[in-house]
Amino acid sequence: MKIGIDCRQFYDYHLNVGAGIERYSYHLVRNLLKHDQENEYVLFFYSDISPETIKKVKGKNSRVKVIKTLRQGSKIPFWDSHIKFSWIIKKEKLDLAIFPANIIPLFYFGRSILVIHDLAIFLYPEWFPDKQWFSKKILVPAGLRRADKIITVSNSTKNDLLKLFNVDEKKIKMIYPGVVIKDKYLDKEFDKIRQKYDIKNEYALFFGTIEPRKNILNLIKAFSNYIFENEESRLILVLAGIKGWKHKKIFKYLNKINKRIFGSRIKYIGKISNRERNILIKNCQVFVFPSLYEGFGFPVVEAMRLGAPVITSNKASLQEIGRDAAALINPADVNSIRKQIKKVCENKNFRQKLIVQGHKRADQLTWEKAITEFKALLK
Repeated sequence: MKIGIDCRQFYDYHLNVGAGIERYSYHLVRNLLKHDQENEYVLFFYSDISPETIKKVKGKNSRVKVIKTLRQGSKIPFWDSHIKFSWIIKKEKLDLAIFPANIIPLFYFGRSILVIHDLAIFLYPEWFPDKQWFSKKILVPAGLRRADKIITVSNSTKNDLLKLFNVDEKKIKMIYPGVVIKDKYLDKEFDKIRQKYDIKNEYALFFGTIEPRKNILNLIKAFSNYIFENEESRLILVLAGIKGWKHKKIFKYLNKINKRIFGSRIKYIGKISNRERNILIKNCQVFVFPSLYEGFGFPVVEAMRLGAPVITSNKASLQEIGRDAAALINPADVNSIRKQIKKVCENKNFRQKLIVQGHKRADQLTWEKAITEFKALLK
């Protein structure tokens, strides 16, 4: 069988560019090519993908064809993304196409598998930029109708899909993604990172895009309340990640709180490398991810894999993924977040329990298992 994969939203390994969906596509493709010895693959990338990333993914696999299609950021996006791209795919005479990023081009009518990561734009439109009507009203509904199979990355997303759209449940398959992360580093590497970012004390860590959906305002409020009530604590809060949609209000409040907390106890360190992220997670006192909604929640599982105790939300997929391996909070309740920060940081037995349970939970979520289910779907 000749299978095409839309790799336009793809993590650039060499440039360290790409978030959750891009990383999902990267690992899905790498592991499919590694574990599927039967089918041929055609990978469609944007023209600016780095050669190092293609080499990392493709290797010397002779059953893989790479096509660099369009330039990212086109001046005529509808033409390029839906008309021209559909024509490029059609020319390859595929038996099946996989679209791992929520969308099928409007003019592609071949057999297809569509991956839906989350439906936040339908549930919480206020979190997103304006002018999203085309995706909401046309693109996503059309893709759901035309897809032969739909994969969701959690039961939470599957349930949202069934509530919001008239989709036959029989054509939906939930497949958890895997988590791949290096977890062994030298102590001296951590020392260099602490020096680079001026992290002198024990720290709670948040990693993710700085935007309203991640609920960072409530995290800052909860952390500052904990510090006010525990003046002897030397704990600081480190926020890492790129600035996203509507971030200005978050930083305005952060600066206001830092003026009230002696020593500016909340530190934003910006975008960091994969290696820095992993080392900071591995050595944090607690990893806090109080997001209001996620389709899966990669940072939570990555933190578990790295041996960090995790605090996360009791909402959507985060509760499903966290189970008994995370300290669950009501993300809308500042006091709920504060209490769990206090418990994890001051109760050594509870902290150790979370670390042990986190390792067990992370062990259940592997790409080997995901690809086995994916290959069964292909057949």
